[in-house]
Amino acid sequence: MKKWFDNIRIYHLLIDRFNGGWQVPPKSENVFCGGTLQGVTDKLDYIKDMGFTAIMLSPIFKSANYHGYHTLNFDEVDPHFGTWEDYQKLLDTAHAKDLKIICDFVPNHCWYQAPMFQEALIANGGKHRDWFFFESVDSDAFVSFLGFGDLPKFNLTNPEVESFMIDKAEKLARMGVDAFRIDHALGQPHNFLQSLRNSLEKINSDIVVFGEVWAFGIGPNLASQLYFKTPERLNEFLAQETKPFSQDDLQADYTETLDGVLDFAYRDIILEEIRAGRGIKGNATLKQKVEAHFAKYPDGFKLVLFLDNHDTDRFMFDCHDDANLMQEAIDFTKELHRPFSYLYGTEQLMTIKSTIFNAEPYADLRVRNCMDWTK
Repeated sequence: MKKWFDNIRIYHLLIDRFNGGWQVPPKSENVFCGGTLQGVTDKLDYIKDMGFTAIMLSPIFKSANYHGYHTLNFDEVDPHFGTWEDYQKLLDTAHAKDLKIICDFVPNHCWYQAPMFQEALIANGGKHRDWFFFESVDSDAFVSFLGFGDLPKFNLTNPEVESFMIDKAEKLARMGVDAFRIDHALGQPHNFLQSLRNSLEKINSDIVVFGEVWAFGIGPNLASQLYFKTPERLNEFLAQETKPFSQDDLQADYTETLDGVLDFAYRDIILEEIRAGRGIKGNATLKQKVEAHFAKYPDGFKLVLFLDNHDTDRFMFDCHDDANLMQEAIDFTKELHRPFSYLYGTEQLMTIKSTIFNAEPYADLRVRNCMDWTK
């Protein structure tokens, strides 16, 4: 049942933006700012003293971008962050302090300049070509992750690709990673996710594998990139412009595939009450909505609660910069005794001036600010 995860308190951080020795946060967007694995190790006591019992790290593989989601090489730690030795030191030191480590794993896509994708292009001989999706056998036009033209999507129905990705995750598990957050799980076949989970459990039966299953902002035109459990769910997704698509139903489709999911539906409930001006404390309607929400899932399925993350507006902004309201939501969520993930900087009341949605660059130095260690 993996009970250790049930009431865990997760401190979610982006390595590059957490602790890099800066005095003044950089002004420019979309750049490596200097955070390192050693910087995280140096702040383990800080994290533990706030009451957290786990840390969720942004992806560590060599990447074209600071956030780690544009992978260049699955065999190297990004040199901006450190080395495999630094990662092992972080794991070992965290465990010695009774802190768990959660890895953010990205098997859906890579950066277009990754050597394996460059080898897949016809001009370079076509090696690994069937690891990706191309429009035709004689074209280098490829399917990209949700339309982002520099992120070719892996073909995870290919047994070689499945084996490759599982092998990379197994290495992390053997190093001591306690849990995995699977990025964009909606874009990956359920069979792959089940195989990944089963393989990791053979290394550590207590390991937890949960997914980011979120359809927000994805239009019906991209349905071919997604893997729904049933034809009915696909049809509901295709009809979302005429009938609301249920995030709850989508999450519930993963109860047999993964140990749990990030609970975007819970966050929607909280935001609905705040936007209606009903507040959190003493809100009987909110309590009823949350109880009905949880009742849709079997016992033991891990719903990882959160109020914001690196892909959403800061919750302080959603609360109109009312720190008391934000604290009410935090207190309410803690009382539910489920996994709870906090985004780094919440303790500094980090906020934003305007929504990040439809912003460009997306969230780089808005939601994903550098921690100000002078405070």
